[in-house]
Amino acid sequence: MRRYGALAGVVALGVTAALVLLAGRWQVERQDRTVEVILDGPAWQELAVREGGSPAALFAALRARGATSVAVYERTLRNLQRQGRLAYFGGGDLLALARAEVLAPQLREMVAAGAVRPEAVYIVADQALRPWLLEAFRGILGPARARLRGGVVEVVGSRDDLEDLGLGFLPADLAAARRAGLSVVLRPRNYRGLTASGLAWKLAAMQRLGPGSTLVFDGADVLGYERLVVEAARGLRAGGYRMARIEVFTVRRKQRGEDALTARMRPAVLRLFSVTPEEMATLSPPAIVEKFRRAPLERNIRLLYLRPLTNTPAGVDAVAANLDLVVRIAGSVRGLGFSLGRPRPLPDLQPGLLPLVLAAAGALALGAIALGEIARVAGVPLRPASLWLLVAAGVVLTTAAALPGDGFFLLWRRLLALGAAVAGATLAVYVPLDRGGGGPLRRGLAVLWLASGISAAAGVLVAGLLSGWSFMLAVHTFVGVKAAHVLPPLLVGFLLAFGGEAGDARSTARRIWQWLDRPLRLQYAVVTVLVAIAAVMLLFRSGNFGLPVFGPEVRLRQALEDLLVARPRTKEFLIGHPALVLAAGAAALRLRAWVVPLAMVGVVGQAGLINSFSHIHTPLVLVVLRTLYALLIGSALGTAALVVLGRVVRRVVPAAAVQPAAPVADD
Repeated sequence: MRRYGALAGVVALGVTAALVLLAGRWQVERQDRTVEVILDGPAWQELAVREGGSPAALFAALRARGATSVAVYERTLRNLQRQGRLAYFGGGDLLALARAEVLAPQLREMVAAGAVRPEAVYIVADQALRPWLLEAFRGILGPARARLRGGVVEVVGSRDDLEDLGLGFLPADLAAARRAGLSVVLRPRNYRGLTASGLAWKLAAMQRLGPGSTLVFDGADVLGYERLVVEAARGLRAGGYRMARIEVFTVRRKQRGEDALTARMRPAVLRLFSVTPEEMATLSPPAIVEKFRRAPLERNIRLLYLRPLTNTPAGVDAVAANLDLVVRIAGSVRGLGFSLGRPRPLPDLQPGLLPLVLAAAGALALGAIALGEIARVAGVPLRPASLWLLVAAGVVLTTAAALPGDGFFLLWRRLLALGAAVAGATLAVYVPLDRGGGGPLRRGLAVLWLASGISAAAGVLVAGLLSGWSFMLAVHTFVGVKAAHVLPPLLVGFLLAFGGEAGDARSTARRIWQWLDRPLRLQYAVVTVLVAIAAVMLLFRSGNFGLPVFGPEVRLRQALEDLLVARPRTKEFLIGHPALVLAAGAAALRLRAWVVPLAMVGVVGQAGLINSFSHIHTPLVLVVLRTLYALLIGSALGTAALVVLGRVVRRVVPAAAVQPAAPVADD
C-alpha cells in the first residue's frame, strides 16, 4: 500500500476540507432549538364534542400543557353541511326530489320555473354565509360559474367535484384558535382545476387573514400542483408564509409537487413529523411519545403535528388521557433541551466551491486507491500515472459541473459520495486485516478501531460532499444505499481470497475457476443459504423503505434508546463489529478458512458506519455519539466472542485444521 502514499495525502486533504464544511453545518444545527407542537384542529374539536365538552375549553387546556399552535382547514361544502351551516344538492338531485315532492318551497319554485340545471350545484345557506360562498366560488372558478338566484347559490359543475373544493378560511375559525392563546397554522387545499386567476384569489384571501403563517398542505397535492407551482411559490413568498415539508416513510404518502415547491420556497421550509390516524389507533401512548421525542432529536424536525387518541379503552377519560399525552410529548421535547414556540427555518446553507472540490478530490483519490488494489489483485495492475489521471479528470469534471447550476452538480456530488462510501468500507476492512500482528485479542480490537477510523474518514467525505440546505431538509438524499451495502463485502471477499498471490489476469481467472470447481459440502451449502437469507434481509432493511423491524429487535432498540442518548445501529454493534474482531482474531489464530467469511460480514458494520454520516438531516453530534457507542459495544461483544472462539480452537479444532495464513506482499 506504500505506492498510494501521495493519493492518501489527497484523501487527508479532502477530509480536512470536508471537516470545514461540516463545521458550518454544525453551526447551523445548533442555532435554533425551538419546536412547535401543532394540534389538528378538527380532530381535537371532534374529541371535545364527543366527550360532551367545549372545544374552546379543550384548546385552552391543551395550550396550558404545551401545545403551541392549531391547524385550521379550508372550509368545504361537505364540512359546512356536516355542521348544519348549509345544504347543497346537485341539479339532477333537485329534479328527482321535486318528483317526490319533498323540496322546500324556495327550491320547488325554482324547479317549477325550469331554472334548475342538471349540470349545476345548488346551495341553501344562511344569509350571513351566502356572500362569502359566492365570493369564494367566483374567485376560484370564475365569475361566470357562480351566481345568486333567489337566495340560492348556483354553481356550475358536478357535485362530486365541488363538495370537497377548498373555499378558503373563515375568520371566525382563526379567531377561536387565537382566543385560546394558540398560533394558527393554515392547511390550504389544492384544486386540480385551479387557474392562475383562481390561485391569485386564494393567495389574496389568505393574506387578508393576517401575517404569514406556517402552511401544511391538505390532501395529496401542494398548492398549485402541477402547472402553477411557480406562481404559488411566488405568492407564498410574497406573503411571508413558511411551508411545512411532511416527513414520510412510504412513497405513497409524499405530497405531489412537494419537491418543486420546496425548491422555490427555499429557505422558508420546515420539516414536519406526524403520526397517521391509523398508526395512532395501534400504538400505545408511550410509543407515540417516543416517536415524537425522537423526531427533533434524531432528524432535526421542528414541527410536531399531533392528533388525539381515539381508541381509549372503556373506563378511561378520553380527554384526560389526551391531555396527558400532550404533557408527556411536550415534557420529553423540553427534556432534550428544546423550547416550545415558533421555530425559524434553517438558513440557506451554501457550501463553498473550494472545500467541495477538495472533498471531491479526496473521494476520487480514495476511489483510485481501491481501484488500484482491485486491479492489482485481478492481474491488470494500473500505473500510478493512470490513477492520478483519473483523479485529475474527476476534479476537472467537479469544477465544470459546479458552473452551470445545481442540477448535474447535485447528481455528481451524490455519485461521488456513493463511490467514497463503497471504496471507504472496502479499504477499511482490507487494509488493516491484510497486515498486522500480535495476539488474537489485541489484533482483533486494533483492526476494528483502525477500520472504523478509515470508515469515519470516508463518512466525513460523504457528509462533506452532501453538505447544503437541500440535503439537511432531505429534499435530496444519499443515492445508492443498497449498493453501498452490497459491493463492499463482495470486493473485500475478492481482495482477501485472491490477493495473496501475484499474477496476471489469466492466472487470477484460473484461480477463481479452481475455487468454484471445488466440491460443495452439505454443511457449507447450509451455511451459504443461511448467510444469503441474512444478507437479503439486511439489504432490504437498508434505506428508508424496507422490511419492518422484528419484535425482539424492537425491544432491544427501545432498551438502548432508554439507556443512551443516541441508539447505536444494530448492524454495527451486534453484527459487523464483532465479526470483524473475530476475523482478525481468526487470522491471528491461523484459522485461514474463517477469515474471509467473517471479514465479509465485518464490512457490514463499516458500511453502516459510513451510512450514518450520509444522513445529513441527522445532527452531527448524534452521528458521532452513535458511532462511538457502536464501537464500544461492538468491541465488548467481539472480545467475548473471540474468547469463546479461542477456547473452541484449543479444545475442538484439530491442529491440522489450523493453517498459517499466506502472507500478502506489500508492494
